[in-house]
Amino acid sequence: MRYSLPVVFAGLILPLAATAADKPAHNYPTQARVEYVFDCMNQLGGENYDTLYKCACSIDYIADELPYDDYVTLDTYQRGQNAAGERPEVLREGSIARESRSQLASIKAKAADSCLIDTSRVGQSSQSSQTGS
Repeated sequence: MRYSLPVVFAGLILPLAATAADKPAHNYPTQARVEYVFDCMNQLGGENYDTLYKCACSIDYIADELPYDDYVTLDTYQRGQNAAGERPEVLREGSIARESRSQLASIKAKAADSCLIDTSRVGQSSQSSQTGS
């Protein structure tokens, strides 16, 4: 039985196209996802299945919204906001720094809404450990 070239070609390409459609738009490294989830879980009060699922959902939402390189840039501005000294001044001040922090905060807020994260609980474990309660 002979197959025509277009039939063979279609038989090879269609499964590849379906596989490509299943991949997320923005693929983040596993380590970056895990670091985000651990940090998020700590901010929500500790490591348990509830916070695990919510934080995993949150990074998935962020990954759907932002390419990884953009996320790293925005996260750098957010983390640099509290850095001391003259060198990290560019991360703390200026319109680019403010806009970057605002953009990431907006995306994280949407992720929190989508993933049912109670943002009033954020920072509970770190605050209680600092006060000794």
